[in-house]
Amino acid sequence: MVKSPPHIWVISDGTKGMEVQALGLAEQLSPAPQLIRVRPLPSLSRHFPSLARKGLCPMPKQLRQALNTHGTPEIVITCGRRHAGLSLLMRRFGQNKDGGKIKTIHIQNPHLPEKYFDWLIVPSHDNLRGENVLVSLGSLNRLNTLMRQNPPPPKAVKALAGRKIAVLIGGSNRRYRVQAQDYHRFGALLADIASMTESALLLIPSRRASGEAQEAMRAPLANTPNWWWDGKSPNPYPWILRQADAVIVTADSVNMTSEAVSSGKPVHTAELRPESGRIAHFHKIMQEAGYTKPLTRIALHNFFDSPSNPPPPLDETKRIAKILREKLEK
Repeated sequence: MVKSPPHIWVISDGTKGMEVQALGLAEQLSPAPQLIRVRPLPSLSRHFPSLARKGLCPMPKQLRQALNTHGTPEIVITCGRRHAGLSLLMRRFGQNKDGGKIKTIHIQNPHLPEKYFDWLIVPSHDNLRGENVLVSLGSLNRLNTLMRQNPPPPKAVKALAGRKIAVLIGGSNRRYRVQAQDYHRFGALLADIASMTESALLLIPSRRASGEAQEAMRAPLANTPNWWWDGKSPNPYPWILRQADAVIVTADSVNMTSEAVSSGKPVHTAELRPESGRIAHFHKIMQEAGYTKPLTRIALHNFFDSPSNPPPPLDETKRIAKILREKLEK
């Protein structure tokens, strides 16, 4: 008898960088996971995980409504430290519809004892390890799912002649503030690379980059064939990665870098501001594994070439899902 796919909830507050990781994993485990958005009170969000551990938080209204509408899930997937409390609440809630215990999968370090979760998935640049901890090289993503949707290619991109370089642009974060001069300097570097490789640039700014990046990079890219995603039309990101001859990604985002290397294209990383700590360690791991090259040490004659012994395209979402599927079937 073929076992039906598990009933999975992805619980999120709508933060895209976290939500896409949880959804990507859920889609590998079940064809129709349910996305449940919950927003804890701002005054509680920082302390929510520790309060939930102590049983001092009531079940949020959105979760109660979802339970009444969809029934109890078999598996709950969450991502990010502030979402850990939602996982704890669901695990504390009790049994699923078959009388078994709700299984919880949490992505990233919850900064809580791992015994409070069924499985934790942490990136390799995090030092958390344990019997129920699975380690991924970089972050999980939905890229393969989005690529199967086959979005229509932008006409303006198809009209650009020659080879194409996808440029994934990040921005300010908790570690530093990216200034206009940083984007201007990055634009000048891109213009030189495009000129020397006779390429066009396909530029996709993240939400953190907003319009500031395009404004600051307008002058240095004035004579360079390029196309910018406007942030409003359907996002051609998966199509762009599939069609690009190479990728340049700013080093501020583990998610963007992980998505870029899963495309199987040559990937070059660029620092808008110097990286340190865990993010610098992540990029060191990716470079040593042969997935990326720093843009400061490029050889333009082989800019579009993969390493002589390239690693296979990185698909950690699929690999982690396979391990979890085997554990769930035991």
